[in-house]
Amino acid sequence: MKRIAPFATALLLAGCGSFHGFEPATPADYTGATVNVADQVVALSSQRLHVFEMTRVDGRRLASSSVATTRTGSTLAMTPVALTNELPLQPSRVQIQAATQYATPMVAMSSPTCRTVGEVAFTPREGGRYAVNGRIADEACEVWIEDLATGQAVTDKVTGPGTKR
Repeated sequence: MKRIAPFATALLLAGCGSFHGFEPATPADYTGATVNVADQVVALSSQRLHVFEMTRVDGRRLASSSVATTRTGSTLAMTPVALTNELPLQPSRVQIQAATQYATPMVAMSSPTCRTVGEVAFTPREGGRYAVNGRIADEACEVWIEDLATGQAVTDKVTGPGTKR
C-alpha cells in the first residue's frame, strides 16, 4: 500500500493542477454594458429535475446550475438552484445544455434521462432579459436561449435524442 499511495497522490494532484475552475461570463477586461441570462431548473419531483443551463461562453467554463443543485441536496431530495450570468453586449459563442438530473444514481439508472449539449451564436441586445429554456420529452430534448419579453428563441435550438430511446 505504501507504494501505491504516493502514486495515487501524484495523480490526484496532477488532476487538480489541470482544473482551472470556473470563470465569469464577462471577460475581466470588459467595461461595457451587460445583460442577464438566467438558467432554468424545473422541479418535477423532489428527486427529478429538468435543467436548462449555459455552461460556457467563448470557451470560458461557467459555474453550472446542475452542480450547484447537486451541492444543495441530499440523497433523498434536491433543492433546485438556478444561476444567472452577466454577458457583454457583443457576439458570443455559448454552450447550452438540457439535462435530466436525479437525486441519486440508482433513481437515474431506472428512469428516463436526457442530456443534450451544443454551442450556439448569441448576440444580446441592450436592455434585453434572457433565459435558457428547453424541452425534455420522449421524442426529443431541446435547449435554446429566449427573450423573456417576447418568449421567442434568440438562438438556434440544440436538439438531441429524447428520453425514449
